[in-house]
Amino acid sequence: MTNINRDIGSEDFKITELVKALKKDKFLIPTFQREFVWKPENILKLWDSIYRFYPIGSILYWETDSYLHTHRKLGGFKFPHDEDTVRKFKDWQYILDGQQRATTLLITMQGGKDKVEGDEEFDYTMYFDAVNEEFFFANQLEKRGGTVPKEFLIRLRDVPSWDFGFRKNIANVEGFNAEVEQNLEQLSRIFSDYKISVIRIEGVEVNEVCEIFERINQEGKKLDPVDIIVARTYRTENEEKGIPGFYLRDNLKKLREILSTQGSQFQNLEEYSILQMAAICLRKQEVDKRKSFGITPSSLSNLTTEILEINWDGCQKTILEAVKLLNDTGIYGPEMLPFIYLVFPICYYLHKNSAPKRSLVRQWFWRNAFGKEEFRKSTDVYEYCHEDFTELEKDGVFEIEPLTLSRSRLVQSSYYYRNPLSRAVLAFLASLKPIDFSDEKAVVLDNVYLLLSQAPNLHHIYPRKFLEDVEGIPADAPVDSLMNICFLRARTNIKIGARNPLEYFRDFEGITDFNGILNSHLIPGEFIERDEFTPYDYRDFLFKRADLIARKLKESLPDVEVRIVD
Repeated sequence: MTNINRDIGSEDFKITELVKALKKDKFLIPTFQREFVWKPENILKLWDSIYRFYPIGSILYWETDSYLHTHRKLGGFKFPHDEDTVRKFKDWQYILDGQQRATTLLITMQGGKDKVEGDEEFDYTMYFDAVNEEFFFANQLEKRGGTVPKEFLIRLRDVPSWDFGFRKNIANVEGFNAEVEQNLEQLSRIFSDYKISVIRIEGVEVNEVCEIFERINQEGKKLDPVDIIVARTYRTENEEKGIPGFYLRDNLKKLREILSTQGSQFQNLEEYSILQMAAICLRKQEVDKRKSFGITPSSLSNLTTEILEINWDGCQKTILEAVKLLNDTGIYGPEMLPFIYLVFPICYYLHKNSAPKRSLVRQWFWRNAFGKEEFRKSTDVYEYCHEDFTELEKDGVFEIEPLTLSRSRLVQSSYYYRNPLSRAVLAFLASLKPIDFSDEKAVVLDNVYLLLSQAPNLHHIYPRKFLEDVEGIPADAPVDSLMNICFLRARTNIKIGARNPLEYFRDFEGITDFNGILNSHLIPGEFIERDEFTPYDYRDFLFKRADLIARKLKESLPDVEVRIVD
């Protein structure tokens, strides 16, 4: 539901008014915005556009009561207030669009020196050549002074204070003419008549600010809610007061570095998901009864520097424990998760329980991986945390919902890497540690993390090309059925090509325990022993394999009532 308190408004600023507001920290630039990167030629073009009264676009800012860490220096210009002072403001205005233009106006009018390419110091102070009708920087002042009277080389910051005496004196300079007079008048007009539209939005939450930023940002940068949380929780070190610095990005980086050493691909967890995992660990922590922690953008914004600082080590320990549990379950990376939301109740339970019942948690995971069409609501996460897992923690009795497995659904579902059922089936098959057809000692997933969207290691048992050349395949037996997919090494997959299974399986007859290999994939061996192939053999194979998978899953869930239906 849209927030009824939101508002949008606009106001026209003269250049001097906008520069004054920037100089006094009325408008701030959060650190999720990039540094000032405009090159001198971009700056000159901006002033030339203003001089010609071309539109340069509006400035968009977000007014909020949330403090974010901000840049204290841009383009060599140091903002007047230190961080401690800015934190004490009652509300803040953060520029979302127009940062480069706003910074350009500030540093060219006020003057700022900064490092540019070649590590040379560059003075951004802007001047105007009234003879040649050109803007230029301070580093060209001496050179131009050799050909143009110095009185006609105008420092831009001086123009708003021109009075009658200045105009009278410059009119007496040798070389003054109608053209120079016209150029000076036009220069003066941009400070009296040129207006820049400044647009304000307020009453907008973090997630929508991110969407607004992404939509209007011309460089195509995508802003993640994590960027805002990192900026909001940033704290500089204060040695005098004994207050250490805090930078959430460093904590996230260190956690991912630990994950990268654990033999799976969970280092690819999105930072946003990691923050959600940490927040769900703290959900019931009594800090402020008006503000609860959770996985939505608004509840994530309740995380403070102090809360994260005090609890990060404990949350990190839980996240690593949750990842280990998933690894042990056969989930080797986030891309193998049917729903990322399945992880959050697990984190909540592990964090709250000093003696967790991991076998029951695994059963809960598989039950919901196969039993849910969708799991993307925060309310569902909280319900599992506070009902299912709270009961498990309290008395050790954990009644997981019954699961109904339909063979027809398994057969008629086509493989698609983003489909939750596809991920659930393939993750379950991966957890069985399938062996490559060509080598009984080679676990297919020994190098794990197979992006399910990249198919070199996903093999159609009955190759697609083979089936396409067969007439009479039943309509309820799709070529891309999930039940026709297994994991193989790429070289084995290439060797098989598009051949009839009755033919290519003979390539592996010399392997001692080929039946064991087929069992590791839950492939019914009876179909490879036939003398010839008929179209209905394919349908019967799919349903037989669906039955094997359903029964194996049921066997893996001894504490769950599993019903297998057609």
